[in-house]
Amino acid sequence: MVLEHSGVFQADGLQYRNTPAVVTTATGKMGISKGRQGRKHKYCEGKFVSLLPSAAIFGGANRVRPRRVYLANLRLEEVGTDVLITAYEPMLINPLSESASTVGAGLAVPAAQSGCMPMAEVFKLAVSSFKVNDWSLFDAVA
Repeated sequence: MVLEHSGVFQADGLQYRNTPAVVTTATGKMGISKGRQGRKHKYCEGKFVSLLPSAAIFGGANRVRPRRVYLANLRLEEVGTDVLITAYEPMLINPLSESASTVGAGLAVPAAQSGCMPMAEVFKLAVSSFKVNDWSLFDAVA
């Protein structure tokens, strides 16, 4: 589910032959299922959806974990390619998750409360500072 869409803007700092990259970003929410995807799960609209009652989702090997997803598509038109930057942020840590012993179970603690940079800021920094050091990596470059 898309929560926020930035629209489209040009990245003047990332350009080849005076043509800036066109950047589109979006923030969404999705469930990530770990473990086997047996008959009790199905693939629907880009994610695995559990057919189990919600109480069963957090038990056993087939657990669905909600994540906030940050996406940026950088269109490099002059070289005929796109770069996709993604970041995932947990919204809920399952008590049975391997991460729970390190960060604790339940609602994820906001990064700022842990003394870390929030994922939204990390993502913005990654997108705004992305650069191509060697344009000859692309076959379209003459």
